[in-house]
Amino acid sequence: MLLVFLLIPVVLAGLYVFCLLPQLPRRSMEPFLGRDYAHRGLFDNEGIPENSLPAFRRAAEQGFGIELDVQRAADGTLMVFHDDGLERMCGIRRDLGACTFNELRAAHLLDTEELIPTFAEVLQTVRGRVPLIVEIKAGANLAGTCAQVDAALQRYPGLACIESFDPRAVRWFRRHSPQRIRGQLVFSPYRHRPLRRDLKSYFLSAMPGNVLTRPDFIAHEVESARHPAFLLARKLGARTVAWTVRSQEQMDSLRGSWDLQIFDSFVPERRSEEPSD
Repeated sequence: MLLVFLLIPVVLAGLYVFCLLPQLPRRSMEPFLGRDYAHRGLFDNEGIPENSLPAFRRAAEQGFGIELDVQRAADGTLMVFHDDGLERMCGIRRDLGACTFNELRAAHLLDTEELIPTFAEVLQTVRGRVPLIVEIKAGANLAGTCAQVDAALQRYPGLACIESFDPRAVRWFRRHSPQRIRGQLVFSPYRHRPLRRDLKSYFLSAMPGNVLTRPDFIAHEVESARHPAFLLARKLGARTVAWTVRSQEQMDSLRGSWDLQIFDSFVPERRSEEPSD
């Protein structure tokens, strides 16, 4: 009986390690490597707002990869926008998912003439010049959003991978578009909510859902990257993507220990190994 009790934690630990495993054997991400990725485009939120066509055009012209956010409007149009609500970027107290495309076209980003772009407009702007990391935001019809993103990327001539905080989105791509490189986005709730119990966040940060998604990479918040689950996933072979890097000094200190870095708030020095476009 004592032996059984001693074996229980060993079995549970082994089961957790199995659940945490990334995609193995590792698939090549070579085309994505050797670049830094502009978070929501190369923006300054003064003349060039985040997730705007000028921000994406500027990033592509300077040879930076691009990270962007996709979510679905009420009529099914794929829009590129980060927040659930429009208030921070547009001064409107409504959720993007409750608005139609025509309603969103009346909104401007910050105090500029820039509009919330559609995913199709962004793809047309970038034109395959640099790789994309497409974050899929959770919404009312997540499967529908994934299917639309996949269909758009199937027609797109450029290089793109997907990521999401929601394992269901990553799982969708594993099942329906397995050739697409996919990543699990993670942050540590311990840093953000030290006094609040949020069981869902704690559960997701432990990444047991990897058993269903088998992500090619883990995109983790830099400031909480000492999370034990993340460190173990790295040991088990997961590629790693750092977000969000906010200075050249921080970027240099992380170089070599992360596979990719997503940055904003500065323009990085061009890397010697970075492909020329």
